[in-house]
Amino acid sequence: MMIKRHFLPLAALLALFAIAASQLHAQAPGYHVVATYKLGGGGSWDYLAFDGQGHRVFIGRQDRVMVVDAPTGKLLGEVPGLKSAHGAALSEANNRGFATEGAGFVTMFDLKTLKVVGRTPAAEDADAILFDPFSKHIFTMNGDSNSASVIDPTGKNIGTIVAGPPRSVHTGNGCSGLTTPNSSHMLTR
Repeated sequence: MMIKRHFLPLAALLALFAIAASQLHAQAPGYHVVATYKLGGGGSWDYLAFDGQGHRVFIGRQDRVMVVDAPTGKLLGEVPGLKSAHGAALSEANNRGFATEGAGFVTMFDLKTLKVVGRTPAAEDADAILFDPFSKHIFTMNGDSNSASVIDPTGKNIGTIVAGPPRSVHTGNGCSGLTTPNSSHMLTR
């Protein structure tokens, strides 16, 4: 009889713990698929850029950048005429988008009309691209040339950092990092 009396509170406590644990697990943050959209059209794709204000996704697709409405998956337009398109960076304050071309160029386009407004040289195999809102500069990571190109918001190439196959990250507050895995260097500002 003594075992039964102690067992019931223990069983109730374990049941409450199991319910609480399942609730915590159900509320745990994490990534999950919200929707799946078929892009259609030819060409593989590379990097994505998200426009938080316009809820658009910019997708590099070999000869163009597709612009898709994030909530519906509907194609809104394209930035055509690119050679080996990889990715896009967005400067919303300047109404400009920048797309890397593996052929060594960055194409600048109007974010509202998607019309090309200029091209500037980068370096061979211009690949990943980011816009740093603090410095207002665009950085391209150029794989084959082991460098990073620095471009101002008007589209002018203002410099090249030669450092090994680059990878980058920025925090949005002026702290950018450029790692060079083959040389064990990390450049920061």
